[in-house]
Amino acid sequence: MLRRIRMTLPIAIALAIPSAHARQPDQIPPATAQPLSQIVRGIEAEGHTVIPEIVFDDEVWNFRVYKAGLEYEIKVDPVSAEILSIRPK
Repeated sequence: MLRRIRMTLPIAIALAIPSAHARQPDQIPPATAQPLSQIVRGIEAEGHTVIPEIVFDDEVWNFRVYKAGLEYEIKVDPVSAEILSIRPK
């Protein structure tokens, strides 16, 4: 019984400590980023309908959009507001 506790304690501690490589869900755009409303207007000007589920992850804005009845994922640079990629979902 004591041996089992000694073996499981290090595992429990390791699981409780967050990994340095864990993704941080609360990322925020840089201070030099364009206003999100301006980026959304630019995407809509391209003829896309933005789904209100916008995520900032991996240093880019990720949008789900519709155009001509098809769903796409768009990645946008937060500073330049440039569309980096458009791919079908």
